[in-house]
Amino acid sequence: MRAMLLWTISDFPAYGMLSGWTTHGRLACPYCNGATDAFQLKNGRKTSWFDCHRRFLPIGHPYRRNKTLFRHKRVVRDTPPPYLTGEETEKQLDYYGVLETVPRGGNWHVPPNMPDSYGVHHNWHKKSIFWELPYWKDLLLRHNLDVMHIEKNFFENIMNTILNVPGKTKDNIKSRLDLPDICSRSELHINSNGQVHVPIFRLSSEKKSVLFNWVASEVKFPDGYVSNLSRCVEKGQKFSGMKSHDCHVFMQRLLPFAFAELLPTNVHEALAGIGAFFRDLSTRTLKVEVVEQLQENIPILLCNLEKIFPPGFFDVMEHLAVHLPYEALLRGPVHYGWMYQYERAMKYLKGKAKNLAKVEGSIIAGSLTEETSHFTSYYFASKVRTRKRAPRRYDDGGVAPTYAVAGVPDIFSQTGRLGGKSKEVWWSSEEDAHSSHTYILLNCEDPLIRYFESLFVSQVEETFPGISTTDVDKRKDQHFIKWLKSQVDFDDDADYPKWLHEVIQSPHVKVTTSQMYFTRGYTFHTYEYGRQRATSNYGICVKGETDFYGILTEIIEVEFPGILKLKCVLFKCEWFDPVVNRGVRFNKFGVVDVNGGRRYNKFEPFILASQADQVSYLPYPRMRESGINWLSVIKVTPRGRIISGEEPPLQEEQINEVEEPEQQIDDILLIDPHNHEYEDLTDDGTDEAVEDEFNENDDVSSDDENVSD
Repeated sequence: MRAMLLWTISDFPAYGMLSGWTTHGRLACPYCNGATDAFQLKNGRKTSWFDCHRRFLPIGHPYRRNKTLFRHKRVVRDTPPPYLTGEETEKQLDYYGVLETVPRGGNWHVPPNMPDSYGVHHNWHKKSIFWELPYWKDLLLRHNLDVMHIEKNFFENIMNTILNVPGKTKDNIKSRLDLPDICSRSELHINSNGQVHVPIFRLSSEKKSVLFNWVASEVKFPDGYVSNLSRCVEKGQKFSGMKSHDCHVFMQRLLPFAFAELLPTNVHEALAGIGAFFRDLSTRTLKVEVVEQLQENIPILLCNLEKIFPPGFFDVMEHLAVHLPYEALLRGPVHYGWMYQYERAMKYLKGKAKNLAKVEGSIIAGSLTEETSHFTSYYFASKVRTRKRAPRRYDDGGVAPTYAVAGVPDIFSQTGRLGGKSKEVWWSSEEDAHSSHTYILLNCEDPLIRYFESLFVSQVEETFPGISTTDVDKRKDQHFIKWLKSQVDFDDDADYPKWLHEVIQSPHVKVTTSQMYFTRGYTFHTYEYGRQRATSNYGICVKGETDFYGILTEIIEVEFPGILKLKCVLFKCEWFDPVVNRGVRFNKFGVVDVNGGRRYNKFEPFILASQADQVSYLPYPRMRESGINWLSVIKVTPRGRIISGEEPPLQEEQINEVEEPEQQIDDILLIDPHNHEYEDLTDDGTDEAVEDEFNENDDVSSDDENVSD
């Protein structure tokens, strides 16, 4: 058997070490190669990728002809640089005489020691040893751009600039001095008397206070979704200590709506578009047409940022985003090519290092000890609890209940476990008992029940010709149980299964309630139990022709009398109004909002625990109270589960025209959330979301620092 190296996964500095292409300077982008438009800022003394993305737009796009929003009087007619094949790359290496080794010792990384035209037409400093592999030149993708660090650096540049963090903002004096020679933005130029105007993308002190108070007190996610972001707020002035995963969540989940009322519309939409781009790129399941749409959108989104932020904002990290969809087309979903799993593995291994003078030996010794203990644990009795056998934090039992007879519907075999303090209570009302019983019967996916249901509907329609569907449903809720019981009792000679005779009887007058329920990778809390906690586990979503969003108020285990002791777990919920534009709204960046002040006016409080998906509701950060309390819905994927199923097709691109203060056109993609499923990315596309302990204690790597700095 032979092994094949498919591609490498590393951060951007290591990309340069493995590939042989220097990843800093004017030619830092390995895809643009020597055909880049990057330039060095005269005062900032750094390389800028400002106005390098219009060439990726369609030929007829109006941005290409614009002479005022980008660089002075520049019309772009160039096409994107071609992506070189492996054979073309190898010929380039041979043409410039790139050697397989570099000089040892001293300052070898200087032009005299580099190949011909180094830093002018190419950035090759060595020929990687991987080219000795006979198949290397035939690979479509040899090295991955790390989405994790690109996203983190992109996010930090955005937040440091709009918060004006000293020493880290990209809008500084040197950046303002470079503006007059590059673009026409008189409002950002430094006046002759030395005055500097406040840009539209900077938050005032009052708005900063609103943002940080919102993050500290109102941003709550389910357990295991992300670390406690309130700990990242430093003295109400900036964010500090944010790990890559924290930036990942803020970028993709909060950025699309967080600045809707804090920044001008054109600035908010430019930032929201970038957040939506990374969210769609990082889904666990990708379609070719989705990625192709992202590839068309990202140049427009970057150009929207170029119209707002100064040239110093755009370093190589912002530019590399334009090549990420191309890699996704070659590689597939992003979790096959980013650094999360390897950074976590290294954190785990570094935790074994007890002797910092001999780190490698400590890791080896610790790994051997752990492997030995795991091996010997298999020889212990099953009742002995070992670390390998310890139940997981969110263990749901793993085994569905079984019954003495065959054919019991799956509704009575739900996999789940009650948690917290359980107690037996009486039904709160006869209406609740009747409604729950009816709901269980009508959601019992058994052919026999479906036959009786269709028979009941046909009898109602015959008795009341022309009756509406709504009235049929009302009669079904009111009379179906009594009618079904009469049918089964009347036809007593029929050989109906034992479970049917038991399930048509009223459930016990006492039910078991609990504060917590673990099922299918979710952890659910009742609202009363969870509302004072730092996490939010009481949001409920039920998918259907119309998605229903609600709050979990009670967890109820219903038991039916009889020999079989059939059990079923129900959630009692308080539902938001599902009517679009009245109780639910969708925006063009895939954000779903619910009206926190409107409730569903129909009495249908119960659902099966197996039907519930988990969501979290976050309010908007506001400067003043609004008449409608819109809450943004954050959808959550279950932990340790793989969700299969085909995604709906992506809607075709639409262009939205937004008037800026200078009467300019802003091109932004409109995405219809009715036709496009946005999967929760917080699990990073890996098996599990990061644990709180990891986010609190992990010092991932010094590579998280902004590469351009």
